[in-house]
Amino acid sequence: MAQGKNEGIFQAHEDLSSGGMIDKLASFFEGRGAFLFLVPALVLIGIFVIFPVVWDVYISMTNASLVGPSAKHYIFIGTQNYFRLFQDFLFLNSLKVSFAFTVLSALIGQAILGLALALVMRMEGIKGKILVATVVFIAWVIPEVVAGYAWSAVTDKQGLVSAILSFFGVKTEYSLYFTHPFEVIVVANIWRGTAFSMILFTAALEGIPKYIYEAAEVDGATPWQRFKYVVFPLISQAILVDFILITIWTFGVFTLPYMILGPGGGIGNAGQLWTLYIYFKAINNFDIALAAAASNVMFVIVLALILAYLWSMKYFRRW
Repeated sequence: MAQGKNEGIFQAHEDLSSGGMIDKLASFFEGRGAFLFLVPALVLIGIFVIFPVVWDVYISMTNASLVGPSAKHYIFIGTQNYFRLFQDFLFLNSLKVSFAFTVLSALIGQAILGLALALVMRMEGIKGKILVATVVFIAWVIPEVVAGYAWSAVTDKQGLVSAILSFFGVKTEYSLYFTHPFEVIVVANIWRGTAFSMILFTAALEGIPKYIYEAAEVDGATPWQRFKYVVFPLISQAILVDFILITIWTFGVFTLPYMILGPGGGIGNAGQLWTLYIYFKAINNFDIALAAAASNVMFVIVLALILAYLWSMKYFRRW
């Protein structure tokens, strides 16, 4: 009996030493190993991304608020907040302001200025390129809170811009961020975000072989023709990537306009972006359910814009 038991132990030891058990374990983890390594990241994503999104959608369908009885005991009201939202003049105004702000400050301002600076950096024999690049980078790395305070000071009644206008005989009775709130935040956002577009386009231009420029020049192409028929098609993918990223960032910008204008967006709500509207409704009016509904609507709008960009990318790939 003891001898049979010993033989069984020896046999198990031989199987283990021969790699039988190790092979079984290896085959078990072979198809599941990658997933097991992803579990910690998936748990964090679920806690900090998926759960807040689901909770936000749920809160938007209740009468929850930050104060009062509904702060603790709120009820489900369906899509009433979404109907209220599209009947709210301030929300519709924030949509208009946000679209105009994104088009002017990001798609036109940052993208075009960034491309122009990248082309200048590519040229030879131009002095002061390092200084220009340094100034652009400084604007990008400055914290948004500091940048907001700086623009508030620069556009103040006694600020730098007013001093320059006074030098040319133009007197300002009020601060520019008070009389022209939308224009101030557009210029401030262009100033702050141009560096990213410049870096992206500079990298794209560096990827164009030099002999292509030389061949176009030998063929007699003008600078505009070289840009239109050589440079632009080759960097079109980078332009679309830049559009996608700066659209997302600009639609979600909050700190810079808040530090300059406050949650109301200046006089007549002229500079109240949708992010400022959400803050105003949630914090100032304590209507957190309506603010959640507004954030969900803007998420859908931004997602639709991204999908439109991705669709257009297929078109540009034909070039």
